[in-house]
Amino acid sequence: MNARRAALAAVIALLAAGIAMAAEPGFASVARVDWESGVLTVEVSFTLDPMTDSLPRAKWDAETEIEARRLAFILEGISGVPVDSARTFGDLLPVDPVLRESIRGRALESRRDALYLSPDFRRLIALYSVPLFGEKGIASALAHGKETPVHRRLGYTASRAFTGILIHARGMLPVGGTSGEAALRPALFPRIFDQDMNLVLDRSMASPDTTSRWGMVGYADSLEDSVVTTRAGLDPLRIVARAVFGRNPTDIVIPAEAARQILTVNENIEALRQGRIVVVYEHLE
Repeated sequence: MNARRAALAAVIALLAAGIAMAAEPGFASVARVDWESGVLTVEVSFTLDPMTDSLPRAKWDAETEIEARRLAFILEGISGVPVDSARTFGDLLPVDPVLRESIRGRALESRRDALYLSPDFRRLIALYSVPLFGEKGIASALAHGKETPVHRRLGYTASRAFTGILIHARGMLPVGGTSGEAALRPALFPRIFDQDMNLVLDRSMASPDTTSRWGMVGYADSLEDSVVTTRAGLDPLRIVARAVFGRNPTDIVIPAEAARQILTVNENIEALRQGRIVVVYEHLE
């Protein structure tokens, strides 16, 4: 683990082209992913110099310091975003030079959404946002070019066409292959299995345009979230997750019967391909 972190730090330093890293005294940063809106927010703060003769001058100096180092902070935030059940961007950047350059470009295009003083006037805080999806989103840097067909299930299962798929995955769930439990964690490219561990959907089966535009699945923290109807429609197939799976619990295990309901109807297979899936999960942060 220490070796991987050292490699990642070296990559971020390279990407940032010599910009100081986040551990520099006076700085603090935190990165948060809003999975509902598909945005990574990076908050960077810097302590104002108490010896500066005026607050406006101290604020200006702090803003200059933050802007000079923002790329390193944003890359550090991107490195923690889960890609799938086994990897984050931090795992991929050290070994993929093409991805490194693409992510660096997206980090440079990040938007500053706010700049303000802390309530005690001791720190200047800047908020930056990086989209997960869309033309400038970090997921599009990983979009695959060739799509693998979804495997249609043979045999009769009572089903019909649905407008999308709604998966309830709140609370603690069994972890496949273990005796433990865990809460579902979001990722850019989660997989879906049935209870017999047959693969229902992975990144290669989704349309490349879909994964780039809005991702394989949408996440919501309640059934009232607007993403439920926007993405899964007014008449989705409702499924209760049976378990989670993976080194990080991002993959979803659904009942075998529900998998057959999806995979025996062409319209439902198309809903998989087009990412018309919403996962209702429990925030733990």
